[in-house]
Amino acid sequence: MFNGSHHFTLEGGTFIDNSTTADNFMEKLLQHTIIGAEFDSSDRDPPPRCHPGTRLAILQRCLEFIIQCHNEGKLRWVVGPAGVGKSAVMQIVAEKVPDGVIFASVFLSVNGRQDGAKTIVTVAYQFAVKCEPYHHFIRHEITKDPSLVRKTLSVQFQKFIIEPFVNRRLFDPSHQFLVLIDGLDECDNPRIQQELLGLISNFCISYPTSPIAWIVASRPEPHITSFFADVNIAPAYTKEEMVIDSEEAYEDVQRYLRNELKSIQLAYPTLQRKRQWPSEHEFTQIATAAAGLFAYASTVIRYIGDPYYGDPASQLEEVLAAIAAGPMDGALGTNGPLVQLDALYKRILSKIPDK
Repeated sequence: MFNGSHHFTLEGGTFIDNSTTADNFMEKLLQHTIIGAEFDSSDRDPPPRCHPGTRLAILQRCLEFIIQCHNEGKLRWVVGPAGVGKSAVMQIVAEKVPDGVIFASVFLSVNGRQDGAKTIVTVAYQFAVKCEPYHHFIRHEITKDPSLVRKTLSVQFQKFIIEPFVNRRLFDPSHQFLVLIDGLDECDNPRIQQELLGLISNFCISYPTSPIAWIVASRPEPHITSFFADVNIAPAYTKEEMVIDSEEAYEDVQRYLRNELKSIQLAYPTLQRKRQWPSEHEFTQIATAAAGLFAYASTVIRYIGDPYYGDPASQLEEVLAAIAAGPMDGALGTNGPLVQLDALYKRILSKIPDK
């Protein structure tokens, strides 16, 4: 303050240095967000990613949705069972969002990022970081009423989404915004999951010309599936279903397995001398057990290539033995990659020596 000034006296008065006001505002706002939920947060490093050359069609459709969605169907629901690769797809989409699109990403997880009540503030914070007009708007609103960061989801949605993007029209149609929400089913409260979906879908139906598009990924939990089954919601969204038993999923998993097993073979001189490892029959056994489930395939690769054991040939035999043995007693059902994955996990855990 008063840089370069000298030879004067000040008496009394109160002086406030505003040089850090904006920074302090954002620091305080950050504390009301879901910490570590951004696609590029160190809390998620390394994040799940699609193996090169896989999920190309799904990724292309999601990116085309971002570019081409106009006036209706501005919500994309990416749905699939656990382990099918939804988070990996959402990660790549976030990394490849087209230039010029201002976006926020919220990757929910039971591992400490499940407070769905903070979703809208998290979105608002990220928009404020990337967009100066929005920054000024939200700073003014929260300074006027600091309790906004603790209001209900519906109030926050009205103040942080509808007010700036619809009522105030801060942005002309040339601006494009995107919100990515992954793992909605991992939010800690099913009621909040449905409330978020209701707010987003009603917004898309009521304000089809708004500049915001939404992509939400979740498992097909009954309450989420029933929400989207409502005919009144149909105009709001399009559906991207990721299934285990699709031809695309089978091909992607096999491509991943071949590439990773080849990398393991090249890392060990004893395996390099083999003309083919594993054999085609052994590979087929693994690929058949995995079906289109990336969670199974990645578990197999981590186990076989685990440097702690340093014996991929023996680890491969263990995997094949687990496949041959099938599900252990008490498993629900007898077929399918999820049951096979459970059997594989149990087999691996049974090999860990007691301390």
